[in-house]
Amino acid sequence: MANVLLSGLRGAKQLGQNFRSACRSLSSGQLVEPGYVFGRKCFGPDYGVTTSVGQYGLPKSVDWRKVPWLKIPVKDQRGCGNCYIQASLVGIGSLHSIITGINVELSSQHVLDANTITNSGCMGGTIPKVFDFVMRGGVVLESAYPYTGKRGFCQDIKAKGLTIEGWAQVAPAEEALMYAVAHQPVAVGVAAGIEFENYQYGVMNVPVDHGILNHAMLLIGYNATSWLLLNSWSEAWGIKGACRILRKSPNSDGSIGILSRAYLPLNPSFTTVRTRTESCPCYWSRTVRNLLERMVPRQITEHFLPKFMAVDKCWITVSYLYA
Repeated sequence: MANVLLSGLRGAKQLGQNFRSACRSLSSGQLVEPGYVFGRKCFGPDYGVTTSVGQYGLPKSVDWRKVPWLKIPVKDQRGCGNCYIQASLVGIGSLHSIITGINVELSSQHVLDANTITNSGCMGGTIPKVFDFVMRGGVVLESAYPYTGKRGFCQDIKAKGLTIEGWAQVAPAEEALMYAVAHQPVAVGVAAGIEFENYQYGVMNVPVDHGILNHAMLLIGYNATSWLLLNSWSEAWGIKGACRILRKSPNSDGSIGILSRAYLPLNPSFTTVRTRTESCPCYWSRTVRNLLERMVPRQITEHFLPKFMAVDKCWITVSYLYA
């Protein structure tokens, strides 16, 4: 019995190692810097917007909301801390619209419910892990999986959606971020303080000592003095859901840390998406139970598994199981 149990535990540990390896980022590994080949023109005349070209061959100003055919949705995350999902998906949808002229709105609820292993739902997460999730299985349209403002159980839906070929990080420099957003909106991490709660219009007065990054937004442009950021707190906030912050900062990571965590999706395309995939908690709870039952005697699994897994509610905490 001891040998069988030991063998089972070794197998479980190996499974955990394989699982953690599978959850590593799927980045293209290339930093976006001036000269990065996007395969399309910068913001400007090709997008129906008249703009003069400034230094480095970049437009003097960018505002993706001014492109005639492009409709960038202003999301309302409500009381759920999933800004990282909202910024990531609006970035993907906007890029698809820029390239194809077809406007789409993607389901943040799908990611909120299903991406429970590498991100933490309303408790927070990261932009790269959302991009990884979309790369692996895609994300359905908002109309197929509407937003509720709270995490729920993973729905079993097969519908039209988008996937991406990869994602890249923008080099932590002002020129690089200008170059990136001149080609497409960029999802960024920022340090949002009390000044965000009171903001209404103009250039936001942000502190030099900005603290830790605690919020995600979508960078949609710039001008000579400021960055233009789209929030996910509804159109009632700021300038119809957006704000401006100073471009120049004495900090190496820019105003409120905007230069340090900037990411963009690459090559979105339509696909058919099945929402209940390997990222869904229901899938993993059943799969892990089946694997462990093969490695460990039934009487042992029946005693220990309920402590780690609530299969009837579709939840599993892999970190507890394989720590």
